[in-house]
Amino acid sequence: MSAAGAEAFRAKNYDEALAAFEEANRLVPHPNLDVNIGRTYEALGRADQAMIHCKIALNAPGVPENTRQAAQQCVERVQKLLTRPVLKVDSRPQGAVVRVDGTAVGNTPWQGEVDAGRRQIDVELEGYKTSSRTLNAERGDVYPVELTLITANIGGLLSVSSNPAGAYVFLDGDEVGPTPLRGFQVDARSYVLEVRKVGYSPEVSTISVEDGKQLERVVTLVPIGGAVEPAKPLPRWPGWTMVGLSGAAVGVGAYFGLQAADAYDKADRIKRTGDPDDPADVAAHDKWVSKYDDNVLAANLLFIGGGLLLAGGLTWLLWPQPEDPAKAAEPAAEDENEAPTPAPKRAPEEPVDDAE
Repeated sequence: MSAAGAEAFRAKNYDEALAAFEEANRLVPHPNLDVNIGRTYEALGRADQAMIHCKIALNAPGVPENTRQAAQQCVERVQKLLTRPVLKVDSRPQGAVVRVDGTAVGNTPWQGEVDAGRRQIDVELEGYKTSSRTLNAERGDVYPVELTLITANIGGLLSVSSNPAGAYVFLDGDEVGPTPLRGFQVDARSYVLEVRKVGYSPEVSTISVEDGKQLERVVTLVPIGGAVEPAKPLPRWPGWTMVGLSGAAVGVGAYFGLQAADAYDKADRIKRTGDPDDPADVAAHDKWVSKYDDNVLAANLLFIGGGLLLAGGLTWLLWPQPEDPAKAAEPAAEDENEAPTPAPKRAPEEPVDDAE
């Protein structure tokens, strides 16, 4: 009967194998048969029965060493199938409500067991947009979930340029920077916009910035006479800061890329050498595929962010410095006793189009 059970097990006729192993064990009890019964129950997805028989074999007196090792391995495999998956959910900022499949279970940071299968995790906090994650929870595994919450009012962007450049921009009386001011992030609401420059009349207006949009304003200043304030050069540190951050982002992205490659190799190795009908091999393969997807996403986001930071930093560093209008307006010195020099005669020229 034992040989018939082994043959049926190899043919994946698990019901037939179970009947044969149990009949053989009833006639002549032996730890080997209990191990085989446990493995057959494991293949049938009946983890509780598998644990009983594998522990019987493990605790049997005088059990051979190879049988004891097989029973121990069976217990370890089945234990994972009996252990519910664990979620560790955290958020930035913390204190958010955690919902699993729509049911509130606590506040971040939160840890708890959930049913195996596809789970929907939502994190909610007043004043922030809900952040969600979906994962396939396997028994015996722990799943850390870290979510960053984004404010519900993401704000908008404000760009202000002036003629002449180098004026200072104020929002509700607070100075925010010189013109040209490009892509300055503000809350979505109304502001009093004031543009000031020495020697010019200030321009004051009311603006309204909409959520998720960019508002552009071009202001022409009217001179009122007097000394003109020399133009201030743009500070260089923001550009170098963005260049440095881009390098850091690319470095971290490369790390996640290596992690993705490692996860891909492990998943591919399990796919090529594992048993597609072994629940442990299938679970391990799915876990490494999930880690591969997460690392690829992180690497791509960091590479894109690094590229954007580099482009922004170089643009800032290479942006033309504002000219000093005082130098442009300064007249050349003349000798009042010197007779004016007549302009040299020029040959007639062909007319040219006005420069655009």
